[in-house]
Amino acid sequence: MRFRADLFNFSPMRPFQILLLAYLLLAAGCVQYHYSPNFVQTPYGVKKGSGQVNASVGGSPVALNGDFHASYSPIKHGTVMLNYFRTRSSFEDTNFFTGPTYTHTSKGYLLEAAAGGYMPIAFGTGAMYVGWGQGKMRNDYGIERIADLRLQRFFVQPTFTFKNDWFRLGMGLRLVRLNFPSGSIDYRIEPADIEIIQRLERESPFWFPEFGGNIGVHFKPFTISASLVIVGTKPAFLYGFDGSNIGLGISYELE
Repeated sequence: MRFRADLFNFSPMRPFQILLLAYLLLAAGCVQYHYSPNFVQTPYGVKKGSGQVNASVGGSPVALNGDFHASYSPIKHGTVMLNYFRTRSSFEDTNFFTGPTYTHTSKGYLLEAAAGGYMPIAFGTGAMYVGWGQGKMRNDYGIERIADLRLQRFFVQPTFTFKNDWFRLGMGLRLVRLNFPSGSIDYRIEPADIEIIQRLERESPFWFPEFGGNIGVHFKPFTISASLVIVGTKPAFLYGFDGSNIGLGISYELE
């Protein structure tokens, strides 16, 4: 492999270009996913009776995700939330020597509930949430070679939000405990894929952070926002994790 000499010349955009290239290569290198992150939700309620409903569409270069969220503050300084997430990816695998083409797919869901408290702080609102959920990831490697894995996720999530009449900004750090308690595997799938699943079995549960946030424009009572979440763990391809999720959404705020 030859490197261009000007690759190492400094320019203000060079670090961004390198990070973007690494992100695309990482995402394209692993299409069979055993875990995909939903968005880090940051409810904007600041008083009893406030709530929010949100729907987002996102993904990575090879995945399409749907993210649905609802939150409500039944008491002063307290919020409950419900999150539902679906993910799907697919690609064609052609054997250039023998000819057959297989369609590989990954699809799954996660349903979780959380509760927490919020307090006004300088320039915004700080909150802490604790949640638990479960779901399943189903990978089809072609010709009905299927691996089904159940997953359970517990998380602790501090967040910060800022809002005014027209602007919304939310950031959060989600500390995740991810467990794969059971599943079924067709051992006709490739040895490399079996090795990844066996690694999940040996090393689960996993503890790792996820960093996320959203930024949006508010047109009362709706908000149009962009969201991003990044999985902060060992190289995602070692476990078949999708390393990121980026998308757009719309929310309806109740006051």
